[in-house]
Amino acid sequence: MEIKPVKQKTVVYQVAEQLKKLIVSGTMKPSDKFPSEMKLAEMFGVGRSTIREVMKIFQYIGIVEVHNPKGTFLSDSSNISSESLEWAMILGEKDISEVIELRLVMETQGLWYLLDYHKNDNALREKTLRALKDQIDKMRRAIATSSVEMRLDADYFFHGHLIRVCENRIFDNLYETMREFMRMEIKFAQQDIATLSEIPDHHEALLASIVDGDLHNASTAFRRHIRNIDHLLESKLHTD
Repeated sequence: MEIKPVKQKTVVYQVAEQLKKLIVSGTMKPSDKFPSEMKLAEMFGVGRSTIREVMKIFQYIGIVEVHNPKGTFLSDSSNISSESLEWAMILGEKDISEVIELRLVMETQGLWYLLDYHKNDNALREKTLRALKDQIDKMRRAIATSSVEMRLDADYFFHGHLIRVCENRIFDNLYETMREFMRMEIKFAQQDIATLSEIPDHHEALLASIVDGDLHNASTAFRRHIRNIDHLLESKLHTD
């Protein structure tokens, strides 16, 4: 792949873009060592300070790993930081809605794996059902002991068990990144519930839809649940 000397003002951005293209094209692969700072500066026609700045950014978001004195290496996907997604969740109403949409996609995919693709895997089914029931029991204990933290965690992990069925590392990492946002989302959505016992009762109904084994009905129930959260958050954003 041809590397073009950088001539415009936004040199850090342009160097980062060209390095990204090298990685996307497969010219560089995970665990490959980057050329030295001096060599990269010569390749891109920029100063060493520009290369240093790009590498600092890449290191911060987990694209590269620095192993002194060996050098700088391209990371694999498991080390990529989730800063971009976290900021997307922080920056306003539209972004929050889009993050909820992402959560919906991951959960309904989990339902598809559980009720269709792996429908004959009784061990997976029973393991998942037990895990979901355990979280509902924790919700009830949390309500009985007035433990808000336990209740929020139980709600978060209930939905996480479905995403885990996908056995998709990117999904798992994304959901972990969403943890604090999800807790905030759940807390806001539950503020207007008159009786806290409705929370585990509602999740019992979601669990029942899985036990019934009808993918369409279960997906509809989960979509309705998550869409309701989205609407509650939107109404709060408009009134607060």
